[in-house]
Amino acid sequence: MAFGSDRRDPYRAVRLKLFVIQVGALLAIWLVLLSIVYVLMSSELYRVLDSELRRSAIQVIQSYDHNHLSTQNANNQSDFGAAYSLWKITGAASSMSATYIDGTPFIDVRTVYHNALMHPSGYSTTLQINGQPYRIFDALVNLRHGTYLIQVDRSVGPTQVTLSSLISTLIIAGMAALILTLVGGLILTARSMKPLLASWRQQQQFIADASHELRTPFAIIRSNLDVLLHHPDHTIESEMTYLGNAYEEVERTSALLENLLTLARADSNEQILNLSPVSLGELARDVVESTRPLAEWQQKTITLNAPENHCMVIGDPARLRQLLLILIDNALRYSDAGACVAITISCDTTSCELRVQDNGAGIPQNLLPRIFDRFVRADPSRHRAEQGSGLGLAIAKWIIEAHKGQVFVQSKEGRGTTFTVIFPS
Repeated sequence: MAFGSDRRDPYRAVRLKLFVIQVGALLAIWLVLLSIVYVLMSSELYRVLDSELRRSAIQVIQSYDHNHLSTQNANNQSDFGAAYSLWKITGAASSMSATYIDGTPFIDVRTVYHNALMHPSGYSTTLQINGQPYRIFDALVNLRHGTYLIQVDRSVGPTQVTLSSLISTLIIAGMAALILTLVGGLILTARSMKPLLASWRQQQQFIADASHELRTPFAIIRSNLDVLLHHPDHTIESEMTYLGNAYEEVERTSALLENLLTLARADSNEQILNLSPVSLGELARDVVESTRPLAEWQQKTITLNAPENHCMVIGDPARLRQLLLILIDNALRYSDAGACVAITISCDTTSCELRVQDNGAGIPQNLLPRIFDRFVRADPSRHRAEQGSGLGLAIAKWIIEAHKGQVFVQSKEGRGTTFTVIFPS
């Protein structure tokens, strides 16, 4: 994925920033995890080493306490392989004196003694001896023969070798994590931006379509008003044709703007439904009665088949009425004189079904997947006044989805169209 390769992408900077943030966050998480692994492993290795040094110290003390330790040990090492130094302490802390017992005599007894006094359970530290790191354990031990100072030490070379191997392993894991992070960052960024880009493209298309739709009525209004302006001496009655044309376009533009506002509110989730129990059959009867005069004027018929029992749904009566009007208007608009629009209501225990069927011109098969898109019309050759704005079905789909319903469309060219809407009851 190349950032900014598409000049139509206005979010290149946002995309890059989002990618950097995601990769940075993932890298930080990996670094923290790898650091925790190293610290825990290092602590565990030193804990094991300190435990072995403590056992070595106990071994030396027990051996001496049971008189199993020789006066001088040629190797100066315990059975655990750790070098040691054993001293007997006499006198108080301020006037301490020490007698060498066994092991290596080359230690600062007084410093080790005072440090051991501050740590009754013994303490461990790491020192450099002849340029090599050693782990040292010091402790004061009270035995039956007196108080003894024991120091045990061992090279931390093997531990450091293990830690070096661990670091190498973590570096390899870190490189793999870096590659995975980059790939993951690209995937996450693409997925995160996909809805935003789709929304932007939809908005751009919506603006372009709306601009195109508004351009024509304004041009018509302007051309008719220009005629009036060029004939100021004419009477209103003599120019009624031009005034009628302008008024018709104003009405149509007003309806278009109202539909655009409805869709804009739907897109921003600002539409609030006033939900209440609604009898779908009663609502359909009211709508049919109000639209029957229009159908008769167009020499068309509307029939309604609804059960006597109330098919109840939870919905917004105004929006459901708008849905019915859109579907009926669409059926009347795309059918010729003599056509019949049949409305059927049915219900069961789980759902209510609304069906609007006509025997009009039908919808081309290649257009069926897009009929709910905005500004899509089934028959562009029809007269402008008959064609509509191309927003009705988009609004209908929003109303259906807002009521958690589903819509299905069947159509054959020249034989008519059936819209089936199913609502949960």
